[in-house]
Amino acid sequence: MNFQQLSYIIAVEEFKNFNRAALACDVAQSTLSKEIQRLEKEHDIVIFDRTRNPVVPTLKGIDLINKAKEILLLKKDFIQIAKKKQNEVSGYMTLAITEILAPYIAPLFLNNLADKYPNLELKILELSDRRIEDLLGSEEVDAAIMIAPDLSHDYFERKLFKEEILLYSTEEIKRFNNAKVDINQLNFNSMFIHEDLKVILKRQIKEVFDKSRFNSKNNIKYLKGNLETIRNILFLNGGRMLIPKMALPYLSSGSNTHFTYAFTSNTPKLDVSLISTRGFEKNRIIKRLITELLTTASV
Repeated sequence: MNFQQLSYIIAVEEFKNFNRAALACDVAQSTLSKEIQRLEKEHDIVIFDRTRNPVVPTLKGIDLINKAKEILLLKKDFIQIAKKKQNEVSGYMTLAITEILAPYIAPLFLNNLADKYPNLELKILELSDRRIEDLLGSEEVDAAIMIAPDLSHDYFERKLFKEEILLYSTEEIKRFNNAKVDINQLNFNSMFIHEDLKVILKRQIKEVFDKSRFNSKNNIKYLKGNLETIRNILFLNGGRMLIPKMALPYLSSGSNTHFTYAFTSNTPKLDVSLISTRGFEKNRIIKRLITELLTTASV
């Protein structure tokens, strides 16, 4: 048995096809099939039911594939520990960022992090909170930037900062003076609001309006994706939406006319946190990441 064989059976389980698994592993299909057969013969087991299309693992195969995933994760950790020098930030980490913040927060800290720690490999995923929780549970994600996380597992949470929400409009709202908005005067039915953001705001400002005011009459609901897609929709068609304050530096001027308004009171805010699994081995990386994120919040 070797690590390569373990990666092959994981790929076949993922793609349900030997040819596609071989392409993903960058080997010939004959090589992948031969190595899996060697593994099965060595331990007198059958990992895949080859009579099925698509290919599926046997019951024992499922247990072995899950164990293979654990072994390869431990291998990565072993290599990282072995390569780590005293006080050096190096290795790899997969970071997920909630879709609502990803377009605005990622550019603020990624370059600084890359420049300061050239031996750190950071992979970024822009995902919904639900998908982030799934990948945290399967350890496909090491850490995540989330908003008011409500997770079912036991994770470490470091609260970072509260991000103010603003009203964005493609037309000037003349009844609002000094770029300030009374939230009680807003008609949320006329706004295009991301569904995930809507859920968060309902919890925070439920005392300001009843639920009927948040039942948008729009026949299009934007369920997933980042806020910049919604802003592009408004750019062509006009309208209003809610954006985090950190989006301000990215709003272009000139032909893209826009107006932003803060709230006079009951300002909705996003509680931004960094989430990682407890006992997370990459504590040195996490500490540096938290430092960069807190610096970002103070800009």
